[in-house]
Amino acid sequence: MSRADTRSVVLNALATKRRRDVAELESELLAAGQECPCDSQWLVKAGVAAAKTMGVRLRVRAADAWAFKSVETLTTFLDGLVDQKDAA
Repeated sequence: MSRADTRSVVLNALATKRRRDVAELESELLAAGQECPCDSQWLVKAGVAAAKTMGVRLRVRAADAWAFKSVETLTTFLDGLVDQKDAA
């Protein structure tokens, strides 16, 4: 799965959780910053849903808090989980 695909899964999950249109939400998040910052509570919910869609298990730990600051950091985190799964 490419980074763009992962980002799309994250944005779709976030939009679903927030009951928003994906394009509208992405535009709003981009207006807030290039990394698409978002409330971490929403990103955790979207991250769990996205991970499930991607076939990886997401265990939210305090050490992983950095990943739930923006759409881009969550995308990077999930890409890493997929790489770990593929390497195993």
